[in-house]
Amino acid sequence: MTAAGRFGRGLLLDDGDLVFDGRRLREVEGVANLVQALTLRVLTPFGSDRFNTGYGLDLAQVFAEPSGIRMVKELIKLNLVSTLSGDPRVREVRQVVFDDDPDRLAAHPELAASAREAAHRRNWTVEVDLVTVDGTALTLPVNVEV
Repeated sequence: MTAAGRFGRGLLLDDGDLVFDGRRLREVEGVANLVQALTLRVLTPFGSDRFNTGYGLDLAQVFAEPSGIRMVKELIKLNLVSTLSGDPRVREVRQVVFDDDPDRLAAHPELAASAREAAHRRNWTVEVDLVTVDGTALTLPVNVEV
């Protein structure tokens, strides 16, 4: 089966806008389509799609319950795993790593200053490592702002 068959085909989006190639809409297929679809799934607030109310990332608990940064991150991780696992093309979510994770900063000390700044803004870049149904390993970058 081709990559387009495994991961589908869709319309290419650029910052939420459809992309035209002359007079035709450009398409995206394969792994690029999967990455685009998963990114859209995460960027869509849970329940805001009137045709699929179970679609999107649910961050309501983050805002509803008073908690520290550590608990906020755990809720974000939990909801990212739940949201991305809901796509039938994803076999497994292996890990969710925040930009200020101590292990990541130890491996990349040049990122420490930007990670500290991001934590004060409550805006994180998260890398989600996952495996697709055909065994392809994929890292999805996600920006989370709470």
